[in-house]
Amino acid sequence: MKNLLFISTFLLAVCQMAFSQESEWGDFEEINLPRMDKVSMDNQGFIFVTDLEGNLYQFNKSGKVINNFSPHRQGRISQLEAGWTINIFTFSIDLQEYRILDRFINPVADNRIPLNLITLAKAATLGNNNIIWVYDEADLSLKQFDYMRNQVVQQQPLNLILDRSSLDITEMREYQNLLFIHIKGEGIFILDNQGNLIKKIQANPSRNFGFWKNKTVFIENEKVISMDFQSEKKDTFLLSDDFKPSGVLLNQQIILLFDNTQIRIYQRKNTPLKGQ
Repeated sequence: MKNLLFISTFLLAVCQMAFSQESEWGDFEEINLPRMDKVSMDNQGFIFVTDLEGNLYQFNKSGKVINNFSPHRQGRISQLEAGWTINIFTFSIDLQEYRILDRFINPVADNRIPLNLITLAKAATLGNNNIIWVYDEADLSLKQFDYMRNQVVQQQPLNLILDRSSLDITEMREYQNLLFIHIKGEGIFILDNQGNLIKKIQANPSRNFGFWKNKTVFIENEKVISMDFQSEKKDTFLLSDDFKPSGVLLNQQIILLFDNTQIRIYQRKNTPLKGQ
């Protein structure tokens, strides 16, 4: 009888815990966009989304569309970044083209990747001081391209820096004067601003990775992971049962969880990440 009582109490506690984890995410606003692809967010909480044709949409914190941009040359966007204070950056592998837009998504720089300098750009991210970091698959090198002067100012052999790597890069991001490179199945490599390897962290995001202070935040194995990229201390948060997103982004006020069909906008104070 005592054993039965113990088991019943244990099962009740487990059920309550599961309910608590699910309800901690609270209410949300929702964005549904046909053929949704890349998602990014600026530091004011405006949300930027591309579709598979490369059209760019801007939403407010409530999920209402407030602006859009349709390029003359249509093509899928491989990289979308809105985390910079002033600019929005896009890059397309298919078109071999980059674009820098202002906060009202008006283009301020728009050009093809120069073939005489970079033969086959497979990954790119915006850096400081008019620099675009580019991985050139043709010679396996990491290049710093100054888009104002239209020249490569520095390059490193990435195949030697990341020895025995597949170099199957899914995303590159510059943050706090460091370059973060996610290589599928291998982890996130952190390089300094000269392209020298600092360390590798054991992280394999399902989709994108974002930043908050000194942490990188991503989804792995259907859980939200918040990892200090200096100490590698990791916090893990369960997702609600009714939605299994592949991507996450956050700022001080809101958290985005998204897949290829929808974006959920949560008030951060009502989520498990409120203390992060």
